[in-house]
Amino acid sequence: MRYLENSFLKGNFQYPALQILFPQYATMSVKAKKTFSPFLFIAVILSITLLSIAGYGQGLSDLINNFNRFKGKPSDSLQVSVCNRLAEKYLYNNPDSSILFGKIALQSAKKLHLSKEKAIAYNHIAKTYYVTGSYFESLSYADSALAIGKEHDFKPEIAIAINTRGLIYLGQNRLTEAIPEFSKALLLNEQLKDSAKIAANYFNIGLAYDELHQFEKAFSNLKKALLVAKQCKDGHLNQMSLNRIGETYYHSKNYKQALYYFRSALSFAAYQDNWEKGFAYSGIAQVLYEMKRYQQALDYAGTSFTLVKKLNTDWDTERAAHILSKCYAALKNYQKAYEYQTIARAYGDSILNEKKEQEINYLHLQDKKAENLELLRENEHNRQVIRNNRIVISLTTLFSLLLLAALFFLRRNIIRKNALNQELKHRNNEIEQQKEEIQAQREELVSINITKDRVLSVIGHDLRSPFASVRQALELIKSGDLDERDQEVLLEDFHRQIALVSELIDNLLAWASSQQSGEEIKYKKVNLTETTEKVLSLYKYSFEQKKQHIVCLFKENVFIEADENHVRIILQNILSNAIKFTPQHGTVTLFYTLENDFVAVHIKDNGMGMSKEKLAELFKSSGVAITEKGTDLEPGTGLGLLLIKQFVEENKGRIEVRSQKDKGSEFIVYFKAIQKSGPGL
Repeated sequence: MRYLENSFLKGNFQYPALQILFPQYATMSVKAKKTFSPFLFIAVILSITLLSIAGYGQGLSDLINNFNRFKGKPSDSLQVSVCNRLAEKYLYNNPDSSILFGKIALQSAKKLHLSKEKAIAYNHIAKTYYVTGSYFESLSYADSALAIGKEHDFKPEIAIAINTRGLIYLGQNRLTEAIPEFSKALLLNEQLKDSAKIAANYFNIGLAYDELHQFEKAFSNLKKALLVAKQCKDGHLNQMSLNRIGETYYHSKNYKQALYYFRSALSFAAYQDNWEKGFAYSGIAQVLYEMKRYQQALDYAGTSFTLVKKLNTDWDTERAAHILSKCYAALKNYQKAYEYQTIARAYGDSILNEKKEQEINYLHLQDKKAENLELLRENEHNRQVIRNNRIVISLTTLFSLLLLAALFFLRRNIIRKNALNQELKHRNNEIEQQKEEIQAQREELVSINITKDRVLSVIGHDLRSPFASVRQALELIKSGDLDERDQEVLLEDFHRQIALVSELIDNLLAWASSQQSGEEIKYKKVNLTETTEKVLSLYKYSFEQKKQHIVCLFKENVFIEADENHVRIILQNILSNAIKFTPQHGTVTLFYTLENDFVAVHIKDNGMGMSKEKLAELFKSSGVAITEKGTDLEPGTGLGLLLIKQFVEENKGRIEVRSQKDKGSEFIVYFKAIQKSGPGL
């Protein structure tokens, strides 16, 4: 994946002077490099001297001369600033030198109590570790920069730290976590009116939305990035934005627009970059391939392959080789297709290894976050201890003026004993709290197991029984011993069994979906009137079969806040039960009432009703223990009531049931209300 701040990483990092002095350094193992580290400072000094002679980078020579004058030990804010600027200069070209200068600046800023330079140094080190792929070190330094920035209200450094955090998440493909970070950085950069960073933020947000296939948001942000890049005359970002917009149009299958933007990137006269040109050529090739213009696609892919191979960029080379392989295969040149497929696979394996390394880094990152949280808790505890100690010292000093030496020592011993007892009590409280949490988790697990046991019981009994009945019916029909009337009776029973199985499977699927780890409830504004009408239309045939009268008193649109699928399942199950337990020519009434901040949906029937004993067990049991046959001997599963209770509670509502034997039942479901004239969620 390509994104800004990492857009300069076009292959392996180059260390010009260091490689000249120590050519074996690039091939060393991590362990060897650590052993080599005592000599690293000398190597870096020599390398920057050579770079200075060569005139490497604008102003770099002057910075190095200043650094040499104070012999690498800054003693004032100006000299610390020189180290920070050197760290920035070496960021993309010599990360080891960048980290070295950043840490020199950081140590000196701490000694001299220079808060702003300290925050800048933390940010430089964080960005350099990010560039080298050391995400957990990068996050640690970025968090430190963020803390200092917030403490002293250094908005530019806060924006940089937040943006670095977003880049770390983006590098780990944690797109939904990256977008909020970039959005915070964007807000700060807009306040600072930093056009270049505003454009970069828009670009990265657009890229993340493209990878999430949310194309409208991707286009919106990428086109804003393009507009700002034009305004601040940032040619590189302009060309990158054109390319990424073309790639997003390709992903959304709008090939005409994709070609337009890729070609715009190639013809952008104000700035040209071979890496971006290679990306645009392969982008055009993949579009032409989809348009079945294989020969033209082959030409563009070949041009891209030649460019990016020289740049030593694995991802782009694999992409171009893959397109070449597909084009040759489409043109029936299978030997060439196989040749480029082999090349693509080789680069793909290299990329896969990088992804595996990213996964390992992600685990390290998670460990580092946990470690940081523990350190924060420990620091807070230490600060509290320090505050307590100051109080104790003050009191001790006060009483020492009034009491004799013996009483002073006795008093101090008593205070120490109390402090130890307080610490012991505090630890005991923590242990007790942990025990309570473990017990709560245990009870939750037991509840989950009981629920699953109920469901398995329902499956074992209610799924096997209908299939057995259906099988017997089929065998009787197959034997040919039944007359037309008997077959009609069997088919009616057949229909009831299939309806039961269908209802059971629907409820099982809904229950299984609700139990999935990470399943998200999608609260939104729901038109309860429309949803109720849709559910009623599903049961029109059932009402007509039993000749029942349905009264729906929803006369206006009523809105609630809930998960629409959950609302539909709740209403379907309650309505299904009302039909099942109401006799032919009976009445089922639907209406709503308003109670404080809730909309109460009433579904009332004049059917069989329930006894007090069964009403007490209604939401505590499932399967055979709770289900009964309907007025036309319709079977039930008992799982629907379990779903109703679970979904109502998950939608911040509640349910009431009123029933008397042979006098009907009334189910009342309370949903969170939304004012009729209010805005949408």
